[in-house]
Amino acid sequence: MKLVILGKGGQGVLFFSRILAQMAIKEGKSVKATEIKGMAKKGGTVEVQMKIDEGHTPLIKRGEADLVILLSPELEDYGKTFGEKILKFTEEEMKRAIERVPLKLINTYFLGRLLAKYPVFDKNTALEVLDEENRKSFLKGYEDEKKNV
Repeated sequence: MKLVILGKGGQGVLFFSRILAQMAIKEGKSVKATEIKGMAKKGGTVEVQMKIDEGHTPLIKRGEADLVILLSPELEDYGKTFGEKILKFTEEEMKRAIERVPLKLINTYFLGRLLAKYPVFDKNTALEVLDEENRKSFLKGYEDEKKNV
């Protein structure tokens, strides 16, 4: 699977990608990832390209991503250059997330929504690699997506 994760500096894009990598490893899959950081200024674009169980290089050619995950909706046009299947979280969904979990746990909330919508990894794998606080946030996101909240 070829994943591209896009966001802004300070949003936890690298943390999000590292959790995905830990889940892949836990499931016995190979992972190759590259981080492209535009954090010369706060809020610069951060991009992670990740291949799970395929290829010899982490780089993903334009148009070949299986899934693009947008943590910043304003990067949608750029994300579309990588692939057609895009998971983005709307302003409404972001507001809901902030109401449901502390700001520092937003990424694991969205990780739960991701896995409920696209079962890239088994839910239990996420629960194994996350600490207790992040597990609770993950489960809230997972349940909200299943309920289509």
